[in-house]
Amino acid sequence: MGRYSKFAKAAFILVLAFFVLCACTIGGFGTPGKAMRITPDDEVVFYLKYNGSSKGDYLGQIYLNIGSVYTDAGQNAQITFNYASVPGSSSSSINWSSSNRIGSRTVGNVYSADGEGVSGANYNWLKFRDLTVREGNRDPNPLETNYKLIRLTVDTEMLINEVIFVDVDGDRIPAYVTREGAKSAASSWNSLLDDAFRHNENYTPDVVNILDAQDSLRYGETTYTNFTQDEAYSLMQIDNVFLGGEVYEESSYPIDADSGSLATLFLMLGTLVFGKSLFGLRIVPVIFTAALVAVAYLFAKRLFKSDGFGFLFACLFAGGGIALTAGRLGLAIPLFAFFTVLSYYLMYRFYEQGISSEKPVKSALNVLISGLSFAFAFAIDAKAVIAAIGIVVLFVLGAVRQHRAHAAAARAVRKEMSDKNAVETSEERMQANIDACEEREAALFSEYAYKNRLIYLFFIVAFVVGTLLVTVLSALPSYFSYVKFYEADPENPALGLFALIGRHLKDNFTVGNLTEFTAANASNAFGWLIALKGATLWSASEGSTYIAMNAQMNPVLMLVSLIGLLFMTTYAVLYFVTGGKKGPYATEHSGRILNAYLVMALGLLSSLLAFAFAGDTGAASGMLFNVFYIGFIPLAFYTAFVHDKSGSDPAGGKNAVAAVKLNTTMKVLIIVCAVAAAVFVLTLAMQFCIPLNATAAKYCFGWTTFVNNGYYRI
Repeated sequence: MGRYSKFAKAAFILVLAFFVLCACTIGGFGTPGKAMRITPDDEVVFYLKYNGSSKGDYLGQIYLNIGSVYTDAGQNAQITFNYASVPGSSSSSINWSSSNRIGSRTVGNVYSADGEGVSGANYNWLKFRDLTVREGNRDPNPLETNYKLIRLTVDTEMLINEVIFVDVDGDRIPAYVTREGAKSAASSWNSLLDDAFRHNENYTPDVVNILDAQDSLRYGETTYTNFTQDEAYSLMQIDNVFLGGEVYEESSYPIDADSGSLATLFLMLGTLVFGKSLFGLRIVPVIFTAALVAVAYLFAKRLFKSDGFGFLFACLFAGGGIALTAGRLGLAIPLFAFFTVLSYYLMYRFYEQGISSEKPVKSALNVLISGLSFAFAFAIDAKAVIAAIGIVVLFVLGAVRQHRAHAAAARAVRKEMSDKNAVETSEERMQANIDACEEREAALFSEYAYKNRLIYLFFIVAFVVGTLLVTVLSALPSYFSYVKFYEADPENPALGLFALIGRHLKDNFTVGNLTEFTAANASNAFGWLIALKGATLWSASEGSTYIAMNAQMNPVLMLVSLIGLLFMTTYAVLYFVTGGKKGPYATEHSGRILNAYLVMALGLLSSLLAFAFAGDTGAASGMLFNVFYIGFIPLAFYTAFVHDKSGSDPAGGKNAVAAVKLNTTMKVLIIVCAVAAAVFVLTLAMQFCIPLNATAAKYCFGWTTFVNNGYYRI
């Protein structure tokens, strides 16, 4: 570790601490198990075996965890529970009359557009009914032990993950959905019961999945216990992959239209390891966000040739507001940002270093891996094709640099020959010098041509062929999802695979994953420059308690980033209009500063354009933009720092802290960081969805956004 600087070690600790903090605050490992598919033609009958105590022989609550609901997002679905007593052997049927209805509950698919259903119910635990309290016009009426049979029906096809019955003592009541299980629990048995449970197994063969995780109940009012509505689309698409080609005629099958198919596969990895739990869905984005913090450090270190400013960049991004909110949820946003920034970083390495004559293939790998990173970014979100404008510009500029280097080397060879012949008197020796010069020029051209073929080959293989292959291969598991969503008649598909992929890529450029917060969060992407409107990703505020997760750039960093952008743009303009390298603004640092400005400006503009025409985009989508925008802070301070001559003591030494010169620029930076840190502390409650008194929330962070979205400003 001795060869690493203090700032390099600090950056490593920062990335590790960021990962640990996020991983420990994304929720638990509890999973509702596998899902059961149920349609309006089906029913599920439960046999309850009460616990036997005098008070426990009453059904108190029913908890339900539903997954995908196969109707349009925002539409309502109804779930009904009925009860019946165990029939005598002479009964003609089990009495499921409407008078025996425990109740019906209306839930919205992701959200309820008309407000009549429950929003955000998908994949979260819903207290279907509490029979021990007064609800509406109903008096408390726990269900007696005589009623051991419970029936579940729905009016819309859906996946149900789990159902849990709880008695009035709060203990779980064992339930059975198979003939063998119900028969072992029943004191008497007859043909009617036999028919009821045979129906369970014959018409819903995966019915056992509805009781496979009876200890998984988690109930709370924070993102630590609940998925957000945006995450429901991620889980829905994962379920769609496993559902395969199953089609119910009256259903519609929503998909995650805002993200590419590769995003689903990455998120699925976490659920395959940890189940459909909060931790399982969110751990992969957390890993990518932490990796993005590391790339930010490496990128800035290379741009400024300074570990200290690299560490500053990583710190500002990690605590800037978006990384700790959108980066801790099961969304594709961090994955898209990571691969895009990584592609920029690697292409900048090519632009800066060119191709080595000693190891041309190894140095050209920057182009190849940059292209493959873009391929992954595109397969995660097709808007990467716009965000990659800056990457292509860097490639072109790198190729131009390589051409100029070759031309300069050729001129040097010719000049050397000319200088020799200027003093040479022998024509024979002069011709020998010319021949030697031509040989060297031919060798230089051969080397240059090889390098050119190498970089253009790698560019085409990675950016074109690689993107096509990654996009198509990652779409194969989602084929049936696309068929059911885009085909007019899914049972008789007319569109080919490429047509389906094309439609899905087109949908990536719009916001189709609607939630109850979509319209409230909507803002033009250029509003990100002044943090116009925060995005509420989850809210359960009630009464005097404010509970929400809001994605918002730290307003101090937003203001300083804007100042940095204006300052650096002014610097670049003045540099060029006053004579460039020969002008008064030219210094030994100008080349490095302008290179960094070029990269930040390209990334900023292309990331803005990627979302500029996507309606209903929100602040949470701005993580990629956030990286380049925050980058103008270390860039502006680096520019001021290297030109700042203050900070020397009278004896001729330099005041320094941690080996950093404590000049005026550094003092201003310390003040900025201190104020930003204070605001960071005030906004922790909204970043980590911590319940807070509404008045306290108003003064802590209610003022940090310019526009009231109806949820954010208290």
